[in-house]
Amino acid sequence: MTMKKWIALLTCTLFLILSDNSVIASDTRDMMAGHAFYGKMKIDDSGSDLEGGDFEITVFGADGQKPLGGDTFKYGWETGLLFSIDSDTRSWAASGGSGGGTVVVAVDVNSVMIDYFLGGYLSIEPSKHFRLYAGAGPLGIWARRESEPEESAPDYVTSSSESELGAGVYARAGLDIFFNDQFGIFAGARITETTLTFEDDTGKIDLEGYQCYFGVAFR
Repeated sequence: MTMKKWIALLTCTLFLILSDNSVIASDTRDMMAGHAFYGKMKIDDSGSDLEGGDFEITVFGADGQKPLGGDTFKYGWETGLLFSIDSDTRSWAASGGSGGGTVVVAVDVNSVMIDYFLGGYLSIEPSKHFRLYAGAGPLGIWARRESEPEESAPDYVTSSSESELGAGVYARAGLDIFFNDQFGIFAGARITETTLTFEDDTGKIDLEGYQCYFGVAFR
């Protein structure tokens, strides 16, 4: 495609986006927006004795955002739920036993997490097809973590299981691209800080970190 055709295509696209502002006010101003998504959460392993680097768990979730006012720039409240079931196998240099020294064993780490959040958000919608938002607020989190060594591990290397309930805060941002007035796709990122910590023979893990996700958007 020649440079003139690219310029013409870009000009037409910008015209369509800017000309949609009047449609936004009448069609989507008071509509609640929502997302269903899949992503990954990265958890720092600096306090853990397990080898393999930072933990990366799979997350699924859904959220809703209700506007309270505004037009192109909007504000409102949001709420949502994240859920994770994940399993990983790590190596651990366990020490102890009557002879002393260390032995490297494989450990299965299984985790379940439920994260509920409620906060406020701000968004900008230059057209009915594009929407950029940022939100923040408190969250509640529950998680369960199990560490199960391989069957050939020494007797002094034991399994552990722990459940914890905690609280924290979050901040997130995302971009929605709508194909029509109701459905589209989106991508987002989120960071959390919580009071939830797991600690056993394999070390200490703070259940907080960065999340990146993508999915469907609707309103």
